[in-house]
Amino acid sequence: MSGRVVLGPPSDRSAVIVRIPLPTGLERLRRASIGNAANGVPAHATLLHPFVEPERLRPDVRRLVGSVAAEHEAFDFSLSGPARWPDVVYVSLEPVEPFVRLQAELARAFPAFPIYGRDGDFEFVPHASVAEGKAVDDPDTVGDPAWAALPRPGRASAIEVIARGPKGRWRTVWRIGLGRRSRSGAR
Repeated sequence: MSGRVVLGPPSDRSAVIVRIPLPTGLERLRRASIGNAANGVPAHATLLHPFVEPERLRPDVRRLVGSVAAEHEAFDFSLSGPARWPDVVYVSLEPVEPFVRLQAELARAFPAFPIYGRDGDFEFVPHASVAEGKAVDDPDTVGDPAWAALPRPGRASAIEVIARGPKGRWRTVWRIGLGRRSRSGAR
């Protein structure tokens, strides 16, 4: 596709995600710490970001995202528990394999849009961020009783393309069901 259609450079104004519903207490923590949560970004596992400029999210891009989604059946996963990198506290997702396969296939379909702008040596770890910035070092973040709601089951039945509008608010552009039998809806 990239040979037929000019998609432009990667944009931090769009992403491809799997929405991850967090327990209420963890969602509260996320909204208090994750800057873009207040602007409409749902709890999620990132599959591609930066992605295509929102103005270039046209039917041909949707078809390509949809063709990848069609090759991956819906899957169950677990929000297994807290984990940490130096700058992020997150919920780990297990098993990782279905997320990794889906992300790798999207990366092959959109080679000009590597996840987080990283090179091929980057190891993708599916996760849902709960805290960043100062909250990462706050003992109350990982010590919050909200973490007791884990583990918790989840199900990935769709991927979403989200985009930030001119006023900074994020919205779902497309919600595309996983699997050949699913119907993909547009918002």
